Amino acid sequence: MVNLRLLRRRGLITLLFLMLLVPAVQAERPLEELAFNTLQNKKKIQKMTETWSQDEKKMVAEIEQLGAHLDRLRSQSEQARQALEVEEKRIMQQRHRLIESQKLREGLLEWLQDVARRYAAEAEKGLPFLAVEREKRQADLEIALVDPYTPLYEKFRRVFEVLLVETEFGYSSEVYRDNIVLEGESLQVDLLRVGRTALFFRAPDGSGSGFYNPSTQQFELFSDSSVDLSPAFTLVRREAAAEMVSLPMGRIILP
Repeated sequence: MVNLRLLRRRGLITLLFLMLLVPAVQAERPLEELAFNTLQNKKKIQKMTETWSQDEKKMVAEIEQLGAHLDRLRSQSEQARQALEVEEKRIMQQRHRLIESQKLREGLLEWLQDVARRYAAEAEKGLPFLAVEREKRQADLEIALVDPYTPLYEKFRRVFEVLLVETEFGYSSEVYRDNIVLEGESLQVDLLRVGRTALFFRAPDGSGSGFYNPSTQQFELFSDSSVDLSPAFTLVRREAAAEMVSLPMGRIILP
């Protein structure tokens, strides 16, 4: 009976001890958890600090790069502005030259047209040799001068080509066959051109000969039937050696 009481008493003491120990253990556990959490938070903060430090370095490097890039852009912008000013000046100069060139072109074209008109007037008053050929050349020239698609240099070349051909007529002589109007009738004759000074004709059978009279602008027969143009025709055709020949040139009046 005594042992049973003793056992009960020991059991109660042990139970009491356990009951007193549990709150102490429960009180220690929050402290351990707090310390553990604090340590973990410290590690996280340290890691975040290291990460932020690396990000900060990257951001500083990027800012420096952006600053250098901005400086380059400003330099390029200044160079572009200066180049634009130079180009604007060049455009203004080119525009001025274009205006002056257009004025020059218009003046030159007007002058070429005036030269062509004077040429046509002189050709109409002059000797009617190679009439078809010269009229065609004159018509082609007039078309070229009014054609907007013909370049100015081509118009210039055409005018001076005609003037050169007409000038060369003054230093040459030739014989050719053509039709003329004599006393209202059309006749086929042999024509002898002596430069731009005189134009003679002779019937192919030698039955008659004459000359072109600039004052009347008509072909006329020689009043003297003894005039012989055969030596001159033969000489111009180079059928005989060069020699002096006499031709009834009449009076030459300079304009």
